[in-house]
Amino acid sequence: MIQEITSQSRIRTKVDAKTWQESIRLAGKILLEHGDIEATYIDAMIAKVLEFGQYIVIAPGIAMPHARPEEGVIHTSIALMTLKEPVVFGHRQNDPVRLIICLAAKDNTKHLEALSDIADIFGDEAKLESILAERDPKLIYDML
Repeated sequence: MIQEITSQSRIRTKVDAKTWQESIRLAGKILLEHGDIEATYIDAMIAKVLEFGQYIVIAPGIAMPHARPEEGVIHTSIALMTLKEPVVFGHRQNDPVRLIICLAAKDNTKHLEALSDIADIFGDEAKLESILAERDPKLIYDML
């Protein structure tokens, strides 16, 4: 399913972000440029972290910012972004973050399907390391 909701053009590698907020803005901008979300969705993702904490840091080195569908999702999609240097979100166990998986889900069913696929792919440590080391978005897309 993950290849159905992302594309090579929604993958960026070695992006320079100084803060967790900037990393979310840059990943969200990918979805915005593709018409998948409204600009309000980016602010909503940041607001969720400020309100609920670092729950989006779902595994060591991986953050998955997202917000509610009604906060600006147009199409279900995922943007994937590796960082040039890791950023700190403030999560005790899973910081620092090297991979941002920005999720825009149109409904809860799509949200759960995407989470399941993401867990399968990024639960494989060797595959995760390959994705983090790769600079070519096409090769990362093919790994998905």
